[in-house]
Amino acid sequence: MNFKKYFLEVIGLKYLFFRKISLLKLNYTTGTSIKTTFLSDKFYNNIYQMLEQEKDFIGSDSMWLDIYNKHHFNFLNYVKKDKNKLKYALDNPSKFNLFYGFDSNCDIFKKKPRYLDKFENTLLVIDQILSFSEFLGIIRLNNPERFSLKNKKPDLENLIDQIEKKLNIELKFNNVFPGETGIKTKRGIVTTREVQAIYQAYKIKKTIEHNNFQIKNILEIGGGLGRTAYYSYKLGIKNYTLVDILIPRICQLNYLSRVINEQDVLFQDEAMKFSNDEKIKILSPNSLFSNNIKYDLVFNSDSFTEIDINNQKKYSDYIIKNSKFFFSINHESNKNKVTEFFPKKNIKIYEKNLYWLRKGYLEENFLLNN
Repeated sequence: MNFKKYFLEVIGLKYLFFRKISLLKLNYTTGTSIKTTFLSDKFYNNIYQMLEQEKDFIGSDSMWLDIYNKHHFNFLNYVKKDKNKLKYALDNPSKFNLFYGFDSNCDIFKKKPRYLDKFENTLLVIDQILSFSEFLGIIRLNNPERFSLKNKKPDLENLIDQIEKKLNIELKFNNVFPGETGIKTKRGIVTTREVQAIYQAYKIKKTIEHNNFQIKNILEIGGGLGRTAYYSYKLGIKNYTLVDILIPRICQLNYLSRVINEQDVLFQDEAMKFSNDEKIKILSPNSLFSNNIKYDLVFNSDSFTEIDINNQKKYSDYIIKNSKFFFSINHESNKNKVTEFFPKKNIKIYEKNLYWLRKGYLEENFLLNN
């Protein structure tokens, strides 16, 4: 064990939360999903063909190269030339590190959890739900200068009920993979990634409404597991495209095809035929860059500053040329900041705010000149 790292994690725990830990001790129980879902044979065959045919460039200055070499490469070796192994891995991702880098349902986190991992899908979930409730005006903003709470600690289920009412959608946490650990609710097991996805989809919808519904075609760069795309879909934003490197792209297809009708989630070849249809489309970077498709809004969360500079430039150039809006939720801890790739001459309006649900992250809105 690396005791120095462990000690720093213990000391740094309190800086993860927006409020004192004593205020996060609401009534809750944890749970781990055991449900297994399955897809059509056609789906697994399509994924197998992707593995045989598609490759992506990952620069040496990208954190994703290290993730690929340590975790995703092992998955590729396991499923190589064996469709049955591929099907098993896609149905049971917690047995592997397939989601490493964008979701916690991984083998390594089950066997060797960090100290901070013990709190990610418990107290941090509560912290985020409270922050989301403050953002929506469901509860008053907590003032850390006060030494006592003005109101009683809220009921977690009631807060989720009120968030659902504010968003005007049915919230159901679809735990489609076994091994997903978080807080048990009447809607399923909820995790930090789930709460953030709901918030992000809501903010995308509000951006659309603020621009008189002129935004109809959405592109998300680096969509993680696809949770934000799912909640955007539930909010009525159905012309939605995701672009990502191979392993995350497979995971998005795998997740979204289980929470939405399989026919409404399009692989790359199909996606290029239905650019204006109300379906979720999943593309490779090469496919995106070789086609000048116009998107009304481009969204990125927690990845733009983590990819290699070559792709950072490609994405920013593409956005400037092909979109009206760019909505970013990222940190500034890596070498390059998001703003460094968007010259002032290309921006009409720029807005910068703190991200409500995660410390150290910014929300940045770019209204572009095109």
